Amino acid sequence: MRLGPALLVCVAVGGAADLAHLSLSPRIAAATTLVELSLAELVSKSTLVVAGTPLDSRTVWEESAGGRGRRIVTYTRLRLDRVIDGQPSGDVWVRTLGGHVGDIGQHVEGEAVLAAEKPSLLFLRAFPDGTHGVVGMSQGQFPLETPSDGPIRLMPPPGGGHFLAKAGQLAQGQMSARLALSGQTLDAAARLVLAERRPHVP
Repeated sequence: MRLGPALLVCVAVGGAADLAHLSLSPRIAAATTLVELSLAELVSKSTLVVAGTPLDSRTVWEESAGGRGRRIVTYTRLRLDRVIDGQPSGDVWVRTLGGHVGDIGQHVEGEAVLAAEKPSLLFLRAFPDGTHGVVGMSQGQFPLETPSDGPIRLMPPPGGGHFLAKAGQLAQGQMSARLALSGQTLDAAARLVLAERRPHVP
């Protein structure tokens, strides 16, 4: 995509929810490495699991944690097409890192990508201000393929980057959420999510 006068900042992150100060000088960053989360981890870290379609969004500058400078943040409102787990109250706004404000753009490699009118299965965690974040960045987003002649299916997370298995994960026979859910029908994925939630319910 041609940005014209916009300044694109690429940032590589390694699975942390927060970022260090984002320099506004142009640079190319190495691909993100994400430690893979299991389905059980996605479910246990989420407060809401929904199939949702992004509607409108707004992009703003915000101060980063610890006073390390400003960064661009995008807030996207979802239409809830199906609630798999959790109890939403009112509109659901999802906060993601990156976006464009005026002529300045910031791109966060490995972040969830919420494109207008493109539905996804989303694993969300609630923030104190009432907004939500995507658990595990792109690992908590599975775009939905909606064919006219078949069931809705989950596609792999869209954020890019390299995936690194957690130490001992393979030895214990644990499959990552990415591998467990990609290609599943939405109905099958919902059953898997609820099966993982039951052990965590008091």
